[in-house]
Amino acid sequence: MRILLLLGLNQVVTRFPPEPNGILHIGHAKAINIDFGTAKAKGGITYLRLDDTNPEAEDERYVNEIIEMVKWLGFNPYKITHSSDYFDQLYEWAYVLINKGLAYVCHQGIEEMRGFDPPPSPWRDRPIEESIKLFEGMKNGAFNEGEATLRLKLTMEDSKQDPVAFRIKFLPHHRTKDKWCIYPTYDYTHCLCDSIEKVTHSLCTKEFQTRRSSYYWLCNALDVYCPTQWEFSRLNLSYTVVSKRKLLKLIQSGVVSDWDDPRLFTLTALRRRGIPPEVINKFVESLGVTVAQTLIDPVMLDAFCRDYLNITAPRTMAVLEPLKIKIKNFAELG
Repeated sequence: MRILLLLGLNQVVTRFPPEPNGILHIGHAKAINIDFGTAKAKGGITYLRLDDTNPEAEDERYVNEIIEMVKWLGFNPYKITHSSDYFDQLYEWAYVLINKGLAYVCHQGIEEMRGFDPPPSPWRDRPIEESIKLFEGMKNGAFNEGEATLRLKLTMEDSKQDPVAFRIKFLPHHRTKDKWCIYPTYDYTHCLCDSIEKVTHSLCTKEFQTRRSSYYWLCNALDVYCPTQWEFSRLNLSYTVVSKRKLLKLIQSGVVSDWDDPRLFTLTALRRRGIPPEVINKFVESLGVTVAQTLIDPVMLDAFCRDYLNITAPRTMAVLEPLKIKIKNFAELG
C-alpha cells in the first residue's frame, strides 16, 4: 500500500474485463466475486470493462446482457468502460514502441508463428522507418487480412516469442463502426488498459500466468504505470460445459435452444432455472481463492440452493385432489 500511495493511488482498484462474445457463465461469477470483493474489502472500486477488441465475435446484445448479469448478482461497478475507449491511445503507443525498436511489422502467417520453439521472424530486425511506413499502411487498408501484423520484440517464457500487438480485420466494430481496420490483441490491450485505469490488482485466472511476462514488459517498455497481476484457479464443473466457444457451437447446432437453456450453467440459464443470485454468490465464495485446479460437482450448487430456500421460501399446505365428506354425527361428536 505504501508503494501505491507514493504513486498517488490511495485506494485499491480492480476490474472485471469480459469479452462481449457470449453470455457470462458461473465461472465468471467467481471472477466477479473476487474482483468486486477484493476492492470492497479494502474500500476500493471496481471497473466493468468490456474487452471489445475482436469485432468478428462481439455483439451489442452481449454487452447489454453482461452489464445486466453483473448487476443481477448484486454488484455495481464504479464505471463501465470499453477497451475501444482507448483505441486511439493504444495506436499512438504502438508508434512509441516502433520508434524504440521494440515493435516491428511482420508478414508471417499464423501457422508460421505457432508450434514449439518457433524461429524468430525474418522481419524482426527490419529498419524502424520501414516498420513505421508499413504500420501506417496497415491502418490505411494497404494490406489484406493476414498479410501483416505488428509484433512486439520480446522473448517471453521458453519456446514463445514476439506476441502480436495489432492485426488486420476488415470488419465493422459495434462501437467504432468503420473507423479502424486494425485491432489490438489481448496481449497488447489488457495491461495498457489496466494502466490507463490505474488498476492496482489485475486479477485473472491461472491460464494467464504465462502472459505475465509480456504484461510487465509492455508497461515497462512504454514507461507507464504497471499494475500487479495475480492469478487464481478457474471454476471447473463436472458434467457440464462452460466454454463460450463450445456453448455457441451447441446453440448453433440446435442441441440447446439459446444461452438461457436451463440445462446450461450460464447466468441467464441459472436465473431462468430459478436459482437466486445470492445462492450463486455464496457458492463461489465457498470455493475460496487458490491457484490449485479442482473439479467441482454441481450438486454443491444444489445444496446451497436448498439451504437458501429452506430459510427464504414460503411454505403452503395444499390438498390437490380433495374428497368431499359429510359427517352424519358431527353434532354428537361436538
